[in-house]
Amino acid sequence: MLDDCGKKTPFVDKIVLTVEREKVPERYKVRQGYYDVEIFERTETGMPYIVEKADSDEVREEYDRKGFRLDRFDDVWKYNVGFNMLDPVVGQGDTPERQLRNRKLRQAISIAIDWEEYSKIFPIKAGLTAQGSLPNGIFGSRQSQPGWFNPITHRLVDGVVLRRPIEDAKKLMQEAGYPDGRDAITGQPLTIHYDFYAPPTPEWRPEIEWMVRQFDKLGIQLEVRATDNNQFQDKVRKGKHQFFWYGWNADYPDAENFLVLLYGPNGKSRSDGENDTNYSNPEYDRLFESLKTLDDGPAKQAVIDKMIAILQVDAPEDFGIYPYSAAAVQHWVYNSKPSIIVLDKGRYLRLDAQERAKALAQWNRPVWWPLIVAVLVLCALLLVAVRSFRRRERTNARGEVLAQA
Repeated sequence: MLDDCGKKTPFVDKIVLTVEREKVPERYKVRQGYYDVEIFERTETGMPYIVEKADSDEVREEYDRKGFRLDRFDDVWKYNVGFNMLDPVVGQGDTPERQLRNRKLRQAISIAIDWEEYSKIFPIKAGLTAQGSLPNGIFGSRQSQPGWFNPITHRLVDGVVLRRPIEDAKKLMQEAGYPDGRDAITGQPLTIHYDFYAPPTPEWRPEIEWMVRQFDKLGIQLEVRATDNNQFQDKVRKGKHQFFWYGWNADYPDAENFLVLLYGPNGKSRSDGENDTNYSNPEYDRLFESLKTLDDGPAKQAVIDKMIAILQVDAPEDFGIYPYSAAAVQHWVYNSKPSIIVLDKGRYLRLDAQERAKALAQWNRPVWWPLIVAVLVLCALLLVAVRSFRRRERTNARGEVLAQA
């Protein structure tokens, strides 16, 4: 990646962008070499190829033989779910007793939502299970540090970080006053509203149904309230949401850009900020204000560690996943790395035009034998037809074949 460091960009004279209407022909054109790279704005375009390669020995052999590069990285963005902390059931609570009950409920739900399973069921949208608020690549993140994990949702078993068993979540549910998903006092089933910013179309329905099953583990009834994005944003501004899905792409590579999303004065329903959960914790807010003045170093790391520990316990959001960014790139293309934060990738791309022409000629050689076979078959049919016609011409009314003169 550093071979071209210091050289003047761009390395190509022109970039031709093609929008394919169908995925199948697009994928075959990539495999035939007619497209150099399948990534610019979207970062998951390489994932279908990675899944396809893993599922088929034939495809794996072809990709390896042709030298396809299918780079994949957990990137500086996230998908996760959050709780509206102004809500009386899942929120902050107005008494110490209620605060404790609601916090244990949020912790139980965070254990039950199995993001490792999500990545297996939806591999094209897969990612690294988040243990905190900061993805790899951001200073202060301990995401990939050995032995570091969210102790509320995970545990260490024989040196391996595993999600806590559902029994731990059910115990928290009982302590929260909802044994088997029912209010211990009234006996009424616990119902939580899932505010989703997309209609339940066939594209989204499997993911929505998956989330319903996660809550069903605890006996909680999840009521889906799917809306378009404008209606969802209006609902959040008014504080009418309860449990919701959201995501965030890094605007700049600093911990502040992610931790600001839970900064109290930034509450969406109170001040129209970016804190959609409306979470507010005085100690967290104090630490965030000190964070803004610190340069990267031990002091900043210590502040970040304290802030992440607070979020892990309070659980205003379930950290979710850091989705993979992936790209399908031909072997003659250089300097390609999928990234959500680099938007001008085209200026860095360099290609070996001679190698491309050579590969295209090798991969797309005309296959003549089907045409030859077709011609031979056609000739045989014509011969049979001619012989049949001549025989008919020499046959009398009694069906006797007359001898030729």
